[in-house]
Amino acid sequence: MSLKLPQSPLLLPVCLFTIGAVASFYFPSFSSTWVLSGIGILFLSLLVQFIPISFLNFFKTLFIYCLFIAAGFLYFKSYYSVPSNHFSKINHDTEAIKVIEIIRPIRSNSFSNSYYGWIRSWGSETVEGKILIHQASKGNTKSWQKSQKILTKATLTPIQEPLNPGQFSYKNYLANFRIAYEVKLDTTNCIPLEMEKDPSRITAETIKKVAYSKIESSPLSKTSQAMIKALVFADRDSLEGEVVENYTNAGIIHLLALSGLHVGLFVGILIVILGPLLRFRHGKLLRTLFIFSFLWGFAFLVGFPPSVTRSVTMFSFIVMGRSIHFGNNTFHYTILSFIVLILCYPPYLRSLGFQLSYLAVFGILLLHPLLQRLWSPRWWILKKYWEWTTVCLAAQFAVSPISIYYFHQFPSLFLISNLLILPIFSGFLIFCLSLFVIQMVYTIPSQLALIFDSFVTTLNACVGWIAQQEAFLYKGIYLSLETTLLLYGFLSVLVLWGYKRTYLRLLPMGIVLLTLYFQLTSEFRKNSLVNSLWILHKHQESVVIHHQGLAIKYYTSHWETTQKGIEDFSNSRLHRRVKEHPFNKSDLMESYKMLLVEQEDSLLNEHLNPDYILLREDPKINLDRLLNLYKPKILISDGSNAPWNAEFWLQTCLKKGIIFHDTRSQGALEINL
Repeated sequence: MSLKLPQSPLLLPVCLFTIGAVASFYFPSFSSTWVLSGIGILFLSLLVQFIPISFLNFFKTLFIYCLFIAAGFLYFKSYYSVPSNHFSKINHDTEAIKVIEIIRPIRSNSFSNSYYGWIRSWGSETVEGKILIHQASKGNTKSWQKSQKILTKATLTPIQEPLNPGQFSYKNYLANFRIAYEVKLDTTNCIPLEMEKDPSRITAETIKKVAYSKIESSPLSKTSQAMIKALVFADRDSLEGEVVENYTNAGIIHLLALSGLHVGLFVGILIVILGPLLRFRHGKLLRTLFIFSFLWGFAFLVGFPPSVTRSVTMFSFIVMGRSIHFGNNTFHYTILSFIVLILCYPPYLRSLGFQLSYLAVFGILLLHPLLQRLWSPRWWILKKYWEWTTVCLAAQFAVSPISIYYFHQFPSLFLISNLLILPIFSGFLIFCLSLFVIQMVYTIPSQLALIFDSFVTTLNACVGWIAQQEAFLYKGIYLSLETTLLLYGFLSVLVLWGYKRTYLRLLPMGIVLLTLYFQLTSEFRKNSLVNSLWILHKHQESVVIHHQGLAIKYYTSHWETTQKGIEDFSNSRLHRRVKEHPFNKSDLMESYKMLLVEQEDSLLNEHLNPDYILLREDPKINLDRLLNLYKPKILISDGSNAPWNAEFWLQTCLKKGIIFHDTRSQGALEINL
């Protein structure tokens, strides 16, 4: 029996709108020209539709396509445009009092608490604009609450770019939420205003505090308490770092991220439990309303985190589509939920969780039926396991390219992990929810707590064992954006061919494969010409990297503390091997004409002729004499030096007319050899 490709009348308009939205990110300037262009395209589209000439049909269709692209472009451009009353557009007195309202807490550690904030006023002017707030934290520091107002004269500073290549760009991440400035506050430069207490007001934060207090007073172990917080409140930060890393390396980190999988399990369980309602009149409507109430009540309970909000929205549309008498097209309602979400909140489009969620769902909807046809086992248990296998494979095929692009690793044991854990995970999730409800209304019996603790310990031990099979975890994989997009292009044409296998559909597959081949060849050829020396920034440490072709050689003062920066660097470019070398003055001088001057160096060799001098560990030297002796092209100060010494060296270099590079303020330095 031939399979029918899922269809939706929204597919093409939504794809075109999304293309326009993505294009808007590559045109940072926004002016009235874009608005006039969009209006012009709209006018032409409407005008052409009323011209009754058959040969214009092609242009009519083309204009309609352009209209959707222009709509996406202009909609996202208008969302990310800076309003006229934004605080960055007004000439302010930097010492004026600013009123900042806390939007929500982000994270906390022993040194600081971070929040998203909204500037309400600057001096006597009413302004707007979101900022990132850092609150210095000490032992008795009181955390600020959502909607609390803060008075401060502190100076706002632009969020910095990452200092090293390959490093996560927090600036770009926050730009997606229209945040470009940050402020550092403590007890000396701000006054937090007391919030008016309203006993009758019930918020998600209030419920969460009460629930956490109840969970922490239960007889469960700390690990089990953290697991319930993660699965019920999407609080993965409660889990130990080792547990999260094990689930990541085993390829099942999605089980700990309260998102589509969990909401889908909730919906499936509710459909089964509420099945008897279908025997009554309006039973389908009642079941749908009850599921809606549960989903959005649950989203309110956990505080509407983005992952839960988008999953609840998506499944609300899917449940609605399945409940109405003429609709059973999950693919159509998934696309509908996609466009509704990015229209209501455009930052979702660049959210990695959003991308992974929808890619996984579309992968299951499109690839699962194709994989299911490969084998039809007779036994029920084999049939179920084959179904789980094809679901896991379909989701993994769909998310693997983007996952490798962002995380540079591929857990090849993901299938074993999912087949072992997924069959029991729905029961485990019900167990978690049941214990949570019991603890909220009463107290978990000690015997039940012991059973749950044992289950969590066994589950984490199994995942930990799988994660330790490092031979099956492929790390350091590099994929460029162009290659990632081409892989998705190939996957798309492969799906189309799978549903209708014709020779004509082999043509686009061949074109994509040929383009992919030329892209990879071009990347390898371009990379083979690279021969550069990098001095990275790391606080109190030194890192020098030589990148030549597909080989990366690094010199580091301390591997454990610099490992992350070196891995980020190597993951951001094509390479085959990474080799470590200890800091060696003669090697650096002979290979790169770089003189290394350290703390204990007092005698200088007059016979050397370095092009570059690297100062590290605050050397006690006469810099004027050093520069007069060697006359280097560049003097470099890395993160192992104190900032006041770097400032003094900068002034000396300015007098001598020598280039000075401080990695603390200027970031990593690249020297082409």
